[in-house]
Amino acid sequence: MNIVFVICHDLGQHLGCYGRSDIRSPRIDAFAGSGVRFENSFCTAPQCSPSRAGLWTGRFAHANGVVGLAHGGFGNDLNADETHLVQRLRGSGYETHLFGVQHEAASPERCGYEHIHPVRPCGELADEVCALLGDYEPADGPLFAQVGFFEPHRPFVHEGVEPLAPDHFTIPPYLPDIPEVREDLADIEASICAMDTAFGRIVDAIQASRIADDTLVVFTADHGIAFPQAKLTLYDAGIEVPLIVAGPGLPEGVVRREMISNVDVMPALLELCGLACPSDLHGRSFRPLLDGGDYTENAYVFAEKTYHTYYDPMRAVRSRQWKLVANFEFAPWQETSPDYDNNAKSYVEVAKALNPDEMYHPPLELYDLTGDPHERHNLAADPAHAGKRDELIGVLHAWMQRTGDPLLDGPMAQSAYRRRMEQFKRIAGGA
Repeated sequence: MNIVFVICHDLGQHLGCYGRSDIRSPRIDAFAGSGVRFENSFCTAPQCSPSRAGLWTGRFAHANGVVGLAHGGFGNDLNADETHLVQRLRGSGYETHLFGVQHEAASPERCGYEHIHPVRPCGELADEVCALLGDYEPADGPLFAQVGFFEPHRPFVHEGVEPLAPDHFTIPPYLPDIPEVREDLADIEASICAMDTAFGRIVDAIQASRIADDTLVVFTADHGIAFPQAKLTLYDAGIEVPLIVAGPGLPEGVVRREMISNVDVMPALLELCGLACPSDLHGRSFRPLLDGGDYTENAYVFAEKTYHTYYDPMRAVRSRQWKLVANFEFAPWQETSPDYDNNAKSYVEVAKALNPDEMYHPPLELYDLTGDPHERHNLAADPAHAGKRDELIGVLHAWMQRTGDPLLDGPMAQSAYRRRMEQFKRIAGGA
């Protein structure tokens, strides 16, 4: 089974096929009609590197080592004994290609990629992927290609696409209706539209290729949209992601509503490829949801954040009806980028517009998702819901123990701290 795996930056479920009728995503919507779309698909972390590391290792970020961003001075990386899916596939005879962004490790070589193509705008990236697919022969052996679109990450690049008028958009209920939000919605939608066109070209190239009958296509994203109260938070808007799978022998136009996590993706792909699934994975295969076999839905999905631009450890458990978020530091309620003019004006203006009474995380947050799907009313301090709060605390604590979460034993350091402290001590010793 060949695999073409397309992953976007900061997209969330901001697509027409997920109910956003004001978004131009016709090619992805059509692709969903040709395969299986997962309605309740969540990631394990609301920031890029930890979520992707969980996706590609089948293990949560606090266990695989990527507790924060992998690039630049942050320098977080997969633990030495962690195995990326691509390493497993390459060891089984796959030709492995990376087109564009990988953000789960310090280098693409660490992930096991044999052929590494540069990061480019989505249109140029599609050109390269289509060229490979046009030349690929079944005799060349199984192919794995990750296509990592930068779009629609801020600053919302949208080459060749004109943004729609800001008054075209429906404001998500968790955001205020202010000009800065509308302008950003117009820009992110144009970026999504550009990416959608590029994705459609790749799908066309697969269908026209000589490996079409043996190729599985997966479309997903790393976490929610880069807006306040979405990305970098454990609210649903931060951890909901699209997941659409299509390929030979799979049903078409099917919507699955079972809760799944992106930590479940690796075991599912291994099973679809006929490869052994390691016993130390935290995820579990959802292959039966693709081929009609017996499957017991996850009772809970879990998510975490430890670092993004600063230390802000939190953990969450979500059931069908309830969400509990445990915040372990006295940190601001909204992480805001300092790049006001070029990257995050709406973050600052949203914070001003909402002006919450509580400017810092409360220790616990409890939400009844049935009556409060946008998590606006924290019930954690309500005596009437103390039983449910305590029950979910027990579930979350057991998960942290089961997966070896270091946070239970004290504050966690990321790679930047360790490197800087080592350098400091070397200099002090020499002096």
